[in-house]
Amino acid sequence: MSAATKGRNRIRSFAHVASRTALAVSAATLLTFAFAGSHAAAQETRVDQRSRVHGMRVPSGWILIGFVKDELGNPIEGAEIIIGSEATRATTDTEGRFRIAGIPAGLNYVGARRIGYLPAVDLVRLSPADTLQFTLDHIGQKMDTVKVKARAEAAWERDVRRYAFATESARYGAILTDRDIAERAPIVTSDLLRSRNGFNVIGSGPLARVVGSRSRCSPTIFLDGQPLVGFNINDIAPSTIKLLVTYPSFSSLPVALQTTRGDPSCGVIVILSQ
Repeated sequence: MSAATKGRNRIRSFAHVASRTALAVSAATLLTFAFAGSHAAAQETRVDQRSRVHGMRVPSGWILIGFVKDELGNPIEGAEIIIGSEATRATTDTEGRFRIAGIPAGLNYVGARRIGYLPAVDLVRLSPADTLQFTLDHIGQKMDTVKVKARAEAAWERDVRRYAFATESARYGAILTDRDIAERAPIVTSDLLRSRNGFNVIGSGPLARVVGSRSRCSPTIFLDGQPLVGFNINDIAPSTIKLLVTYPSFSSLPVALQTTRGDPSCGVIVILSQ
């Protein structure tokens, strides 16, 4: 677990409708989200999560509203918020509130940091109905404060780079986040590829094989940005996956993944670990 997400740093996402559905986030990030909506709205969210994240249309001028508090519930003024890139920023006011205009819906990374607190960053889905709430732990009373701060900042930068790569990798692929994976409760990772466009699963259990549906050959797998040809996907435990993205062919691959030597007809699977 990185220093950037250690302790009780967490983010909550609330939708402004009557009922609420809570989705637990992995212990590796210690971030939690509460999504709300009618049954129909929740169903639409699940569809978006698994297929057309970046193709969703949202109202122009959508403004994301959120709050940053400490572990005691006190508002944190002057906290820096990033959404998706270092160019998209905001700062909290005296009530710990922030507003950011022009936010696109879909998969993105969000983070909050303030001097004297452990920063928090995670990979999330955003929709026009969401309000984010960050909780940051104060580090002023901790031992070796200088070392804790240095480790936290290094972990922040590392996680931001990882999540930026992940959002770019997922731009034109079909995705499953760690929350989707937890809902499906797969026994092995290949179970997540059943019924996925462009892929077939042969057999079951740890010995099951994933092949491209057209050429029946093994897809190229990117694990944390590194290409692995002929790799057994079931060597990766489902619980260790932060994001899984599938591409039936090379035609829609983002530039960052186009250096692979694999067979274009076998498909590509991109995995970001926790």
